[in-house]
Amino acid sequence: MPAVTRVIYPPNAREKTLMLVNTNAWPVIVQTWADNGEGSPDNSAAPFVILPPVFRLAPGSTQGLRIIYNHDPLPTDRESVFWLNVYEVPPDSADLEKSYLKLAMNTQLKIFYRPQTLTLTPEEAIGKLTFRLYAEGENSWLEFNNPTPLGISFTTISVTGRSGQTKAYQQDDMMIKPFSQRRYLLERNVGSEAINVEAVWINDSGEILKHRFMK
Repeated sequence: MPAVTRVIYPPNAREKTLMLVNTNAWPVIVQTWADNGEGSPDNSAAPFVILPPVFRLAPGSTQGLRIIYNHDPLPTDRESVFWLNVYEVPPDSADLEKSYLKLAMNTQLKIFYRPQTLTLTPEEAIGKLTFRLYAEGENSWLEFNNPTPLGISFTTISVTGRSGQTKAYQQDDMMIKPFSQRRYLLERNVGSEAINVEAVWINDSGEILKHRFMK
């Protein structure tokens, strides 16, 4: 459906447009909404209106989504992150002689609302993150500290120490929020010593980049 993974919404924008394309060989019914990550329109409390909220998309056709900020107050010293949901349902099959499986799919994209006062780029922000390693019983944790006003979205994190490389357990969303700390459980106990930490992260353009953190 969407060709991007995130929307950067500046405060002076009247709206942002996102194009959807139906690459299936069948039409779909699409429902759209914004929320805080719950994945349910019933719990939507995000300050964004998505238009149209429900529509039919024919095979091979496109549809523009309008993302509109409703001007509910948001912090001005950091960016705020919400989720855009694109929920697609295929039609019922008219051929009852053939078995088929009907699956609904919900695609989620991040919406970053970035106040105009913020001039730091994500490429600059990731270089300001610091980390520490510590053990709790049989487990080892990697904790990142983010002193910046931007959220950093990781896809994978790995630690290299004397015993080699160890990855952090994968999670659905590995983003560290602005001005916060977050712990990532490692796949095996590595103690509290590390030579370096390497993370794969996503920038504003949706590019997948690597960054090495040296202790």
